[in-house]
Amino acid sequence: MKPLLAIALLSGLLAGSADSGQTEAEKLIETGHWKKARAIVETRIRQAPDDPLANFLLSQIRNAFGDYASPPGLAEKAVALDSRVAKYHRQLAEVLGVQAQHAGPIKILLLARRFRSEIDAALSLDPHDVQAQRDLLEYYLVAPGIAGGDIQKADSTAARIGELDHAEGLLAKARIAAFRKQTGETETLLHQAVHSQPPSWRAHTELANFDLAPEHENPGEAENTARELLQMDPTRIEPYTILAHIYSDRGDWRALDAVLAEASEKNPDDLTPYYRAAARLLANGRDPARAERYLRVYLASEPEGNAPPAADARRKLAAAEQSAQQKGIERHGE
Repeated sequence: MKPLLAIALLSGLLAGSADSGQTEAEKLIETGHWKKARAIVETRIRQAPDDPLANFLLSQIRNAFGDYASPPGLAEKAVALDSRVAKYHRQLAEVLGVQAQHAGPIKILLLARRFRSEIDAALSLDPHDVQAQRDLLEYYLVAPGIAGGDIQKADSTAARIGELDHAEGLLAKARIAAFRKQTGETETLLHQAVHSQPPSWRAHTELANFDLAPEHENPGEAENTARELLQMDPTRIEPYTILAHIYSDRGDWRALDAVLAEASEKNPDDLTPYYRAAARLLANGRDPARAERYLRVYLASEPEGNAPPAADARRKLAAAEQSAQQKGIERHGE
């Protein structure tokens, strides 16, 4: 490909479409295809290091791949290059929030103030930014009172989200109900969100994960919801991961291997279903040799963005090897 043509193509992938306003890279990020987005954005930023959109996207991507050092600087650069774009301020707030999760008490308060400043800037520029509203709701729930945490303000924020997006408003209320440990209310709200129109991917995944939680486990319902997700988009990894969890717990090896094979065909960049299957097998004390095989598959390539890190998989692999060896000794002793 000629250099000028390549640059034009990459610029197009970072230019919003007339229909959605999202770039191709942003669409890939939204659907969990982080490696493909990374290839586009890293090439673009080498060619145009002062492109604010590329810096914003690279901040998201590096954070998804477990790099917690560079994303704040990239987000700050995007804001410095163009402070009029709401999502740049929102991204800076989000990566500051990630930093706060690993900070001491004093630094948490400083980061909380910066987070609030950036999220307020984002909402001032675009009060219809649902993701920024969700970030603000989470801040009200988890921030200490001295930094502005306030569950009543979380309720008000959920109401605003509902005015912007009905399904997201129900999910916001479900998050608050879960925070209050109101399990029945949480389930009711999740079902309402799933039945909203148009269908919400996030509502379906939230309900399926709720139905897999041990305190109110309902694997049959989770399986039905995962099948609905596959109808919505068979290239995204979440439904396969949910089904891998269910079939591992059941010990249904034929169904499990079939769903793992289908996942690898539809989304070869993300092998999280293998990790989830192995994790469930180890948690249940079942077939560690199979768990070991699955973890070796998972570790054969770089984990996808926001997938379990390789270090976690290696620890589980060591546990699987030890368990398989112990079972072999026990069998030999018999």
